[in-house]
Amino acid sequence: MLLAMKRSMCALFVVVMMLFAAIHLTAGNKNQYTSKTPKIEVDTANLQNQMRDLSIRQRMSSSAFPIQMHISGRNIRVVSDHNQILPIYTQSGTFYMAMRLNKGTNWLTGLPRGRYFINNRPIRIN
Repeated sequence: MLLAMKRSMCALFVVVMMLFAAIHLTAGNKNQYTSKTPKIEVDTANLQNQMRDLSIRQRMSSSAFPIQMHISGRNIRVVSDHNQILPIYTQSGTFYMAMRLNKGTNWLTGLPRGRYFINNRPIRIN
């Protein structure tokens, strides 16, 4: 019983202290507790150029082991001696998809027409 009273008194003390702190913050000098953020002007044209430079400098990854690619129309035959992942990038260098290669011959079909980078080689799908 005495332990329960001590716990309730502690809880009441915490609530009273929180109320006191809230009253003190709202009634006191508000400028003391608020931060003044300076205005920042952004040169958007320069920022766009920097982002473009970053995207150009981004390194594209290639397959872990050597592969052989043969293009036949819209189908690409990929021959690999190991199981691995082959990343495919668009013409602009953004990641498009990752293809799982099994050991042996693999066929990559269904890519939309366009230009891609496969294993850091430019590939054109007609």
